[in-house]
Amino acid sequence: MRKLIGLTLVALLVLGLAVTVQAQPRPMEQDVFTPLAKGYDLLREGKYEAAEYQFKTALSKDTRNPFALNNLAAIEEKKGKLKDAVAYLEGATMYAKDYLDKVEQTCFVGGLCNAVKPIQVLGTESTIAPIVADNLKKLKEKVAATPAPPEPSAPPKMK
Repeated sequence: MRKLIGLTLVALLVLGLAVTVQAQPRPMEQDVFTPLAKGYDLLREGKYEAAEYQFKTALSKDTRNPFALNNLAAIEEKKGKLKDAVAYLEGATMYAKDYLDKVEQTCFVGGLCNAVKPIQVLGTESTIAPIVADNLKKLKEKVAATPAPPEPSAPPKMK
């Protein structure tokens, strides 16, 4: 009897986890959404350091957030740190399809989406995933076209 109760509890637990995994997606939590929205506005105003702080605050609450990762990549690209930007976008790519929040965006002509702001409305599929994928493609092309800095030469041997 105890064994049957134990197996039933395990089955319910597994079933409960399955239901949790398949639960309807929810809009982004407010403690993540608020710094993303602030960071977006700061980025549009050209206040990159303040925007970076806000996006990192959002990441401290949701380490997989593709909105924050995309926006940090755009900031790193502006600084000329292309490899860091690629790393942020590759991180964003891993989970972007799981985020169904719709987006409001501002893009540079011919460049990366410089800001992606979620709105608290869910779609049926990810709107951030194609943006991240496009940014990653453009950035990798830019990295490939950018010549590597020259290797430093060795100083002559002292006599």
